[in-house]
Amino acid sequence: MTISRELVKEIILTLLNANDYRVHVNKELNTQFLNFSVDFFKKVLIAKCEDTRINEDWYRREFLSEELPMDDLIIHSGLNVKTVSNMRDGSKRKVPKDKKIEICNNNYEELLSMINELTTGDDTVDIKLTISLNDASARLNISESLIVINTLAVKRAALRGGLWSSAGKRVEKPLMRTLCGLYQVPSSSFR
Repeated sequence: MTISRELVKEIILTLLNANDYRVHVNKELNTQFLNFSVDFFKKVLIAKCEDTRINEDWYRREFLSEELPMDDLIIHSGLNVKTVSNMRDGSKRKVPKDKKIEICNNNYEELLSMINELTTGDDTVDIKLTISLNDASARLNISESLIVINTLAVKRAALRGGLWSSAGKRVEKPLMRTLCGLYQVPSSSFR
């Protein structure tokens, strides 16, 4: 996750004026998340409308395909990319693609099982998302809605962690250089 130079500058100026910089990171988080959400809903609508095999597994076919970029596959399965990369028993070795796919499929199966257990026989709550775009619309049942909601929650958490980490890393050095310049610390003493 990277943040723009403009955002780095805004954060530094805000800090130099003794104001709370978190508003800038939160604005970026909201912007990125809302953009992802709209794009994701469009993809869900298209996948649901175009799928001729109407059954519960359209999501698996469309959003857990091995042809998708690995980061998308991981998020769609309900996992965080960093979580999957850390699932190698704490070792520094890279998780192979086939292992990542296996982890995603296992997590998705577990998620489906939990959703089915939660929704079977309980008629007290019903969630149905309807996604519309122009003249097309698709209605998701409770299981599909919960899968989509979970995917959005995972993506927001991933964005949040990535943005805060990136903001800290990207702002630290320029902020220190700026402070050193303001207080006339010689550049030989920056380190």
